[in-house]
Amino acid sequence: MPGSDEISEIQRNYGIVGRATEIQMALTAVRSGKHLMIEGGVGVGKTVLAMAIANHLDRHVSRVDGDERYTEQKLAGWFDPPTVLQKGYGDQSFIPGPLTDAMRKGGVLFINEMNRMPEGVQNILLPAMDEGTIVLPHVRPVRAGDGFLVIATQNPREFVATTALSEALSDRFELLVLDYQSEEEETQIVRTKCPDAPEDTVRRAIWIARRTRSHPSIRRGASIRAALSIVELADAAPGDDETRIRMAARMAVPTRIEVREESNSDAQKIIDEIVDECFAAERADGDRAPPTRREEGDGPQQVAERKLGERSDSQRAVQQIETHLGPLSSSGGGDLGWAIAQNFSTLRLRIRDPFVLGTAKRIATMAMIRRVLQLLGPVSIPTRICREQFTPGEDSEIDFESTAENMIGKNNPEQSDIVVEKRRPKRMAVALMLDASLSMTGDKLAMATASIAVLAFRLKSVDYVLMTFNDTPKVLKRADEKKSTGDLVSGLLDFNAVGYTDIKGALRRGVEELRRARTEKRVGILVTDGNYTVGGDPSMIARAYDRLFVIMTDSHDCQPGVCDDIARNGRGRVYRVSGFEEMPRVLYRTLRTVSQGSPGM
Repeated sequence: MPGSDEISEIQRNYGIVGRATEIQMALTAVRSGKHLMIEGGVGVGKTVLAMAIANHLDRHVSRVDGDERYTEQKLAGWFDPPTVLQKGYGDQSFIPGPLTDAMRKGGVLFINEMNRMPEGVQNILLPAMDEGTIVLPHVRPVRAGDGFLVIATQNPREFVATTALSEALSDRFELLVLDYQSEEEETQIVRTKCPDAPEDTVRRAIWIARRTRSHPSIRRGASIRAALSIVELADAAPGDDETRIRMAARMAVPTRIEVREESNSDAQKIIDEIVDECFAAERADGDRAPPTRREEGDGPQQVAERKLGERSDSQRAVQQIETHLGPLSSSGGGDLGWAIAQNFSTLRLRIRDPFVLGTAKRIATMAMIRRVLQLLGPVSIPTRICREQFTPGEDSEIDFESTAENMIGKNNPEQSDIVVEKRRPKRMAVALMLDASLSMTGDKLAMATASIAVLAFRLKSVDYVLMTFNDTPKVLKRADEKKSTGDLVSGLLDFNAVGYTDIKGALRRGVEELRRARTEKRVGILVTDGNYTVGGDPSMIARAYDRLFVIMTDSHDCQPGVCDDIARNGRGRVYRVSGFEEMPRVLYRTLRTVSQGSPGM
């Protein structure tokens, strides 16, 4: 069991304030031979703690910083072409990567922000962590020496990264979660890094940063980095104390917080409010503080009236929305924004005030996009590896085997002999066709729209068509159009699900729209219950698609047979969903299936 003297030594040597319990837990894990994952939000000190533990073990440390462009070759190692030409493939021509280096030396592989690495890079870690062995072409199996460990950091799931860790990889780690530190410890951190800063400035900066974590208009508050920036900026700013703190906070805080949808305020207004609270609290404690911020020519009464006016409209709107929601507000699980989103179709009938309804619609739109991001979690960008001739200045990895083969027998190899590997996004065009003749309210349609729009934004290589249909298809977005996710979701919130159902007509229009796209793969995703009432049997038109998938929504008159026929003719499959919260992951799974390819694609 790590003793207090050892913990104090780590704190002293690596500049760590507090974290005694966390240091003890980390040492216990690594001394037991366990691989360690340190998880926490931005700015809580994950990297500092991880590096401190790794270096304290007095073993060789290899560091890797997670990046979506990182390759298996970079992690494991590669062959040096000139040496291969002279001596052939083997250990003597192999240059070990960080993983191989750490394994052979019985050291520590430290991976910073591991969940930003591609899936293929993560997978090579499994045999190393599980069996202590990796097998590489042309060299002897690499076996881990005694003491080999992996220490990694990652952001929590709600911090959107590039790739989720697989269950198999997560199962190899022990987890240590870091949260914000106490006020006393955060104050000590700022004083240590800014030793010449005035005490009042430090105290106010800490107060402001911590207040963002409990403010009702802020979903995710600022880390200690915000307090440090406020102190450093305030020191260089002109004016009296309040002017300097306000200017510093306006610059330091906005990029480090996430504002709630229902706040109806921007970050700057909220920050000004927090600064006002800070100085008001000082006055309440009897401390000397600068006068309240005023517009030129304002007296105290005008200041109060203006601040009341700034907040009255948004407060009135939110209060009326809550009144109209009534018992329905509990459906959001304590999240007002999500409760509004789930019940927007009902609110639209109850609310007559355009401003209040507009506020509800804006909150619902933002809540849906946020919920889709949460439901999706981290996603990976579909890529393909291309081998091409080397061009100076391009971001690429040398294909050492192909390059060595090109150079064999040449006394003077040329630049054109160098072959490189490049990861390029797999572009695809997707037509999302939403059956709007179902008993589907606008909020359910909007959820599906938010899912595909967020995915297209995150995956970057998806050009998508968005259509709704009943007896007539309606194109809301073409493949070559640029429309914001917010505009699309907001538009569908107003949609009324009516009319007959012509699935065949919708599929035909989807094919026409996809022909406009300049991509290799054209995919259809049909959201329906399969119950068509006009237009005839839609199954044969499905053959016009490269792939066609059906997301079948449960309803009282659902037609699984029709959905199966459409998917079979479209060389796809059927996914059955009972609730629209399943939609984001189903859509992502579908796009990944297409991007990974299959025979005939």
